[in-house]
Amino acid sequence: MELSALKIESDDNGVLMSWHANNRALRLKFSGDAIKLPAAADAAFTSCLMPAMLLDETLSVDSTFTLSRDLIKNLTKFQQIFSGWFDDLQSVNLDITEQSLHDSLFKPDGNAVFYSGGVDASYSFFELQDDIDYLIFCLGLDIQLHEKERSDKALESARKFAEHYGKRLIVMETNFREAFPELSAKRCQIVLLIGYSLALGLRCLFVPASHDVLELEPFITHPMTDPLLTNGVTEVVHHGMVSRVKKTIAIARSEQALAFLRVCNASDQFNCGKCEKCLRTMATLAAIGGSSPALPALTDFKQLREAKIWTPGKYHMWHDIYLCAKQNNAQRLAEAVNKLCRRYEWKQLLKLLKVQSLKLLNDMIQR
Repeated sequence: MELSALKIESDDNGVLMSWHANNRALRLKFSGDAIKLPAAADAAFTSCLMPAMLLDETLSVDSTFTLSRDLIKNLTKFQQIFSGWFDDLQSVNLDITEQSLHDSLFKPDGNAVFYSGGVDASYSFFELQDDIDYLIFCLGLDIQLHEKERSDKALESARKFAEHYGKRLIVMETNFREAFPELSAKRCQIVLLIGYSLALGLRCLFVPASHDVLELEPFITHPMTDPLLTNGVTEVVHHGMVSRVKKTIAIARSEQALAFLRVCNASDQFNCGKCEKCLRTMATLAAIGGSSPALPALTDFKQLREAKIWTPGKYHMWHDIYLCAKQNNAQRLAEAVNKLCRRYEWKQLLKLLKVQSLKLLNDMIQR
């Protein structure tokens, strides 16, 4: 995969980065106050790493790209970890000539955190509020660019939130899904977001954690790998490895966070109120006696029967809700969540028994 024809164009509406990955035309637009892109080449290159790994293609650049030496070293380490964790990712050759490398000399400026309206992002913002200069909001990945009504609504919420807290909002718009229709944007999302943000030349970029310390498992965002997605100028920090229950308790103190809470994108108005993620957030709010105008209240605990727990991390989150409900004397909720957790525990036990039974049977046959 050769990256070529990197260009930066500015107008009254923002700054547009464009480049090619073989015959795929990629565009990344930045909107906000006084946007500068001192590390555009590093951003374009990093954002194409996951596609190259998924497609098992060597990554190279033409003469329009000049890349940070530290970036190449860090991405090599990143690949070693990710290719070991995930079977669908191959460690690919980064074919970069000496002429295309340089030592980054620009002075970084400003601290930023990703903002989507979700629990993780809202929690990280409130924890870091005094140190944050920018909120970064992206369109084109979870919300597609052609979904104008949804895009406008999500963007308006992000703008109101940023304005309320006196922060500057940087909006990124990417055509990744159009350029790589065969790849999952969700699979690549956090690496894309971090990669794109490198262009801004920030001092520090905070990435809201998806899991707490006890839930850690190989995942697309992780404290081992997020900090490696750097050019040596912008520090990338994986932030907020505390339980989702604790995060929800923290953000429930803010009317703004609850008003603009965006948990899922399954419906035209966001927050379908039926998926596992929505039900988990609704159950957490019920356990702490809170509510959000952006989510329906969990009034019928039979709804939780529809939730499916499929990973240890999700089980850990639901078990935290059970403990919280029990502690707050929300007995009926605790019982409903406990039944959900028990179903997962039984499934895991049956899987283990099946594996052990097959192993025992195989040993008996061999004897």
